[in-house]
Amino acid sequence: MGSLAADETSSSNDAMNEPTQPDDVLQHHHKKNGHPHLPDPTILDLIHCQETQAINAKSHNSGVKAKKVKSAKPKEPTEGPKPTQLGWYPPWWKTFLEEAKAECHAQHAIENAFLDSVKDLPLSVTEALMTSLVEWLEAGNEVEVGIWPDHKANMAKLVNLSTWRSDLKKIAISIMPSMYNLIPSAEVPPQAHTAWVENAAAELLDKSLFLCNSVDELWITNNAAHPALQAATITFFYTGSYHITHRRPDIFKQELPLQSLALVCTVYNCVFDGLVKNGSGKYFLKFTTKDYSAVYLTMVAELKNVLKDAYHGPRLTQ
Repeated sequence: MGSLAADETSSSNDAMNEPTQPDDVLQHHHKKNGHPHLPDPTILDLIHCQETQAINAKSHNSGVKAKKVKSAKPKEPTEGPKPTQLGWYPPWWKTFLEEAKAECHAQHAIENAFLDSVKDLPLSVTEALMTSLVEWLEAGNEVEVGIWPDHKANMAKLVNLSTWRSDLKKIAISIMPSMYNLIPSAEVPPQAHTAWVENAAAELLDKSLFLCNSVDELWITNNAAHPALQAATITFFYTGSYHITHRRPDIFKQELPLQSLALVCTVYNCVFDGLVKNGSGKYFLKFTTKDYSAVYLTMVAELKNVLKDAYHGPRLTQ
């Protein structure tokens, strides 16, 4: 993801006084900074301000009645959905936010799935929103007036990663009992099932054995190769409802990004932590940035070390 590119040669006041059309602004931005970079917030605000003016000008010049753009009426704080919920937004914005949310998920799946909710998330998501909004308007789509930029911060909270990570945790929970042999045998008394699961989970969690798939033909441990990792990866990234691989086919068709594998490893760490504390499986820990960002970063570092290994590196990318 690119960084915000501010134009220091002109002021926002001068820009607002010029009768610049949205397309001209975008062409100027792309010519100056290139497509991968994010637009200056002032430019994006200008696109918003000019949207209605452009429609009115077209109507005046052609004599054809312009398509009506509804102004969104803010709802009372105590009534119905809030601006941090998708249901609060009018139709065009709702459609756009669904698209932006999916794009944000795909981007962070290959970058960093554990952004700091206070420091990093608003900025990162705002960048994604601005990029998506520019592309949305360039494609000829519209959005209702009276929303941007006043509710930009609320949109940043709406387009979050917490539900996304929670859905991955549900997948891991459904997979792990059978794939990790965590179902007590008939020889284990019913009253001892909980303790048995807790002990089994603790053994797998110790030294991250849950990531390994026994040993190979040389009796060397297969690191980060447990079938449960592959099962969760396929379900969440490739065949699941988020369609992450469809948004980055050039990346996922070749190999699973290291950050994505680290995310799957981390979610299993979270689920095993929960089983160690409560073997009944009725309660699991929350898969939050606060609790698992450090674990995720450790997983990323460990996987990078595996990639550097002359023996394990090539096997990890097979």
